[in-house]
Amino acid sequence: MPLIPREKIDDVRDRTNIVDVIKRYVELKRAGTGSWKGLCPFHAEKTPSFHVHEARQFFHCFGCGEKGDVFGFLIKTEQRAFTDVLRDLAQQAGVDLPEREPLSPAERKARVDAESERDRLLRIMDMAATFFEVTYASPSGTTARAYVEGRGIGTETRTRFRIGYAPSRWDALQDHLHENKVAPSDAERLGLVGTNERGRYDFFRDRVMLPVFDRQKRVIGFGSRLLDPEAKDRKYVNSPDSPLFHKKECLYGLHVALDAIRKSGTAVVVEGNFDVLALHEAGIEEAVAPMGTALTVEQVTLLERVARRVVVIFDGDTAGKRASEKVVPLLVEADVDGRIARLPNGEDPDDFVRKNGAAAFHALIDGARPMLDQFIQDAAKETSVPGRVVALETVAALLVKVRNPTTRELYARQLAVVLGLTNQQVGRSLREAQEERARGARESERRPDRADSEAGANGIMPGTTGGDGGSIIERSLPRDELELLALIATYPELCGTPEAARAGELLVDPGARQLFGAAREAIAAAGRLDVPAWLELGPADVRRSLTAALMDAGLSHADNPGAKLRALSSRLELQRVEAEISMTTRLLENARNRGDSPATQAMMLRGIELDKTKQGLKSALQRP
Repeated sequence: MPLIPREKIDDVRDRTNIVDVIKRYVELKRAGTGSWKGLCPFHAEKTPSFHVHEARQFFHCFGCGEKGDVFGFLIKTEQRAFTDVLRDLAQQAGVDLPEREPLSPAERKARVDAESERDRLLRIMDMAATFFEVTYASPSGTTARAYVEGRGIGTETRTRFRIGYAPSRWDALQDHLHENKVAPSDAERLGLVGTNERGRYDFFRDRVMLPVFDRQKRVIGFGSRLLDPEAKDRKYVNSPDSPLFHKKECLYGLHVALDAIRKSGTAVVVEGNFDVLALHEAGIEEAVAPMGTALTVEQVTLLERVARRVVVIFDGDTAGKRASEKVVPLLVEADVDGRIARLPNGEDPDDFVRKNGAAAFHALIDGARPMLDQFIQDAAKETSVPGRVVALETVAALLVKVRNPTTRELYARQLAVVLGLTNQQVGRSLREAQEERARGARESERRPDRADSEAGANGIMPGTTGGDGGSIIERSLPRDELELLALIATYPELCGTPEAARAGELLVDPGARQLFGAAREAIAAAGRLDVPAWLELGPADVRRSLTAALMDAGLSHADNPGAKLRALSSRLELQRVEAEISMTTRLLENARNRGDSPATQAMMLRGIELDKTKQGLKSALQRP
């Protein structure tokens, strides 16, 4: 293996979260801000003395004295060579290392024979991206080239992002994949090919193609822009979710932006893919964009790992204000240094940077205001009494999520000033918001109340004793969520169906959501579910109840698995609707109390709609 520069090793270490790695081997629990602890894997102990410091990326056991960084942990745990550990972490972190010596023909054949399903799917996606690139450069790509060049995107940026073109034919990509012996089923799973009553068709047609990459710079999906303005189709379309691509977990441009984000410490989030391209063309390489949706928790988590500061660029109009109201809670909850920069009305980042230049855009980023500052400043524009009350309640609900008490107190004083209230009034609102938050947490842990009694009737006890003789208080999963997990573990072929995807979206318990997502990924990657390994992926406090459910044929077996899945999905949907009805009732009461007629009318209409939905779901559940 060639000599690896020290900066490459440091880059791999910096891009790897030691907590995520150690959690694969040690059950860690928070022990303070940025600190975790668990039972040491290097010596026998019953009381945790193994500590991990997340920010500083090291571990230390105060019992046996073992300590080190992420490389040292894996070398000790897996008894592997440093170079092997480094290569694996580099691949996961998206760091390119010097290549090994060329493989012999026998080694190449062995590698091909051992190609995993995921490797095969990644190879197909790369093949599709190359096809689009070649088509872009061909005579049929003339219109696409004119469009991209008209947006001011130069050759270097186009090449780095591998921009391509999907021809207008219904079967152009299909023919190419067929010639390269790609199975039609794989093309469908990856969202490259669709099906209808007339047969198969290319999912992307007459579109500028914008590949989406993972952090290892491998193509996992596509964004696209329709060229024909007269076509009756959506202008922007992304790949559907697949074994490789999950829209809510992806940020367009991150594979290129990572180095710049690491150097500056700042990630710049804009709305559109072409905004990202325009900013990179202008030299602002920290720019990324969510995949056509509002920023998600998963994307915020991804940014939190690579950036010290996140600047979100919003339009200066009403839509921009609404967008900020959605993203601020996510960044506050994640304890991220989030900033807001607003563009002049009617301008997007592409327009702004082309009109004013990169220096002006950098000034916009540098002048971005802390999110809570901006949020409170927006609240100051409320002049009516009902408006100020709503603003107070909204900001208070955010402030109770701020972890630093001094920061929270300073913002509370600022809020009192801008709304013309006393510190006592703001303090009372904060206490009410905190009580509401705590009450919601307690209800979430208990809900539904019937779970414990039903679990006990099936031999699933909420309180058990651990194998080491220690008392462990374990909560049972809600009955319907427990049944859903048991069902997909028993009938993994259901996991890829739309009904399963919908049911998964309706799960409330965090442990259930975690296990459901892990099951879908495992089944998509391997076509099967290794249940013992899968159970280890879930929270410790739900493993026992789920294990018992899998052993209980009454819960895990079904004469008609598909029908049972549909019924479970309907029951979960009914629970969601009932929860929303309860919330709407509270909002209606609040609106009446403050004399807000428009809000009262809106809540009454929403309540009627929800009640109709509830009755429809009940009727569906009563049908055989």
